[in-house]
Amino acid sequence: MNQQTNPFPDLFHWKGWRLCGTLMVALLLLAPALWNGYPLVYYDTEDYVEISFTWQPIIYRIMTYGAFVTIARPFDTLWVVVWAQALMMAWMLHEAVWAWVGRWRPQVYLGLGCALSLFTALPWVVSQVMADMFAGLGILGICVLAFGSAVPLWRRMLLVPVVALAISVHMSHVAVALGLVLVLSALWLGSRFLLRMPRPRLGLVVLAVAMGTATVPAVHYLATGRAFFTESGQVLQLALFVQDGLAKKYLDEVCPQGAALKMCEHKEELPYTADEFLWGDSPFEEMGGWKAMHDEAGQIVKGAIKLFPADVAGAMVNNTLTQMDLIAAGEDLVPMTWHFVRTQLKHYPQDFRAFRFARQQRREGISFEAINKLQVPVAQAAEIAVVGLLFVAWRRRDRISAGLLITVMMALLGNAFVCGALSNPHDRYQNRLVWLALMSVIICAVRLDQRFTKRKPVDEATKRAVIEMRLPHKVD
Repeated sequence: MNQQTNPFPDLFHWKGWRLCGTLMVALLLLAPALWNGYPLVYYDTEDYVEISFTWQPIIYRIMTYGAFVTIARPFDTLWVVVWAQALMMAWMLHEAVWAWVGRWRPQVYLGLGCALSLFTALPWVVSQVMADMFAGLGILGICVLAFGSAVPLWRRMLLVPVVALAISVHMSHVAVALGLVLVLSALWLGSRFLLRMPRPRLGLVVLAVAMGTATVPAVHYLATGRAFFTESGQVLQLALFVQDGLAKKYLDEVCPQGAALKMCEHKEELPYTADEFLWGDSPFEEMGGWKAMHDEAGQIVKGAIKLFPADVAGAMVNNTLTQMDLIAAGEDLVPMTWHFVRTQLKHYPQDFRAFRFARQQRREGISFEAINKLQVPVAQAAEIAVVGLLFVAWRRRDRISAGLLITVMMALLGNAFVCGALSNPHDRYQNRLVWLALMSVIICAVRLDQRFTKRKPVDEATKRAVIEMRLPHKVD
């Protein structure tokens, strides 16, 4: 009986396949930058590039992503930054597929890369000179370290410094990672009493999170001689309290009693949004700005929490839910010529022509309307599907799928709390990692199909033939 031959039998068994496949996915993730003609830049990009050259702190930025951007200096181009980001993300997706998918790994990997590039904003996040890409990278890395025992130990150990870097580049990443350690610890403890509960491996996770957390004050100490995490947290919280009306309510309560607060003189001039308070036409700079307002901001925040705990709790819940719903792509990816031109000319003059004539810098900018009409509903459907697949995985005792889905759900919720309730809700904050929902749905659906798909029934004649082949032959 002639066997049916595959016209491409060795395509996915070629030894160089993994490298080529990773490069292909990296190119997919870089598609927006390639189409734009230059890496995408945001308002914050200028500060990070400046830090990478001067090593001078900016009070409302942590310096670790600026330290990462220094990899571009020997090459005299910011293309190096986004290429590094794309390769790291492609590698992490590769390790995720090889950790959790049993069959058809190369096909699933390429299919996953295409799906994420088409139906999520991940490529737009990877293509920016911003720390946002590392939010999802760190969470995915924690999942691989916790539930990816199918990946050899030496390869998981190589992921530890990458996860640590991803955690260290933004304080919100640190907060979410520490929260996930608590979630994974609770899962591990629960697995001691309930066999269906996912059982994560915590050793490398704790190591990566500890390294990433410690990197932030270490970098600051090397640059300034002082070890600290952030010097702007109190002011950011004050700005959110201004937006929620809590600052005004507190000032109305304490200022008539003679409270020694500079904001008492300006409580009737406070704007309606946090961004306007910090960056717009507001009395913030008149009161001294970030440094001068640090201590007073802490005093107002603590006082408002003490006097109006129910109002503060209600505002935090509302901001968290608002942040969960804000997932559109392209927030503030507007023409940046007027904003970034001095930094670009000073530090990367050979890039200026490509930067100046990139699609982002055109008068009309980049429209995300059509993109969001496709990607926002897909993301919302994926978030709902995460819950449904978790129920199926739990029923079928697939502890790895359950662990991945629980971790992604808690990461999305934790990020919404950290960025919404403790900072200020923005589409950019949740959009940067909502792609994890679709990724986990695809991987877990493939896992469930591969593990539980019923085999075709075998007829009786085939069964007898197999049995006869296995029986020893009699010798006359």
